[in-house]
Amino acid sequence: MAVRDLSVAAIAAAFALILLIFSTHLPLGTALRMGPGFVPRAVAFGLIFVAAGLALRGLLALRRRARAAAVEAPVHWRGTASIGVSVLAFATLIQPIGLLASAVITVFVASLAQEGDGARQRVLLAGGLAAVAGAVFAYGLGLPLPILPTVL
Repeated sequence: MAVRDLSVAAIAAAFALILLIFSTHLPLGTALRMGPGFVPRAVAFGLIFVAAGLALRGLLALRRRARAAAVEAPVHWRGTASIGVSVLAFATLIQPIGLLASAVITVFVASLAQEGDGARQRVLLAGGLAAVAGAVFAYGLGLPLPILPTVL
């Protein structure tokens, strides 16, 4: 648990740093008249606060573990890899093949994190969630996302 806390703290701190870097050119404004840089910086400082809390918890757990010499559960690489690959797949594929196809691929790859389900259940889940994503984001919210591949 300690290594996970420290890993998540590092990721949160990295996102906070990215937010701070990209929002430096935006005017901050005041609390009553917020500028476009106010919310990104507020979120960044919130993430820094969360990262500090998680890092403290992780360090305290490492200290307890060192005293007790307990063995930590192994990291489940299958889940970590499939979720990471699915996020990268969605970011890479949404423009060339559209929302529906990229959502199907993303959900299918992410579902590989869980053991036991067959291919049929994964395909049904991916198709259903892609249809919901298309209905919500493209039609319900009216976001200008390509639904189908640009070739069609």
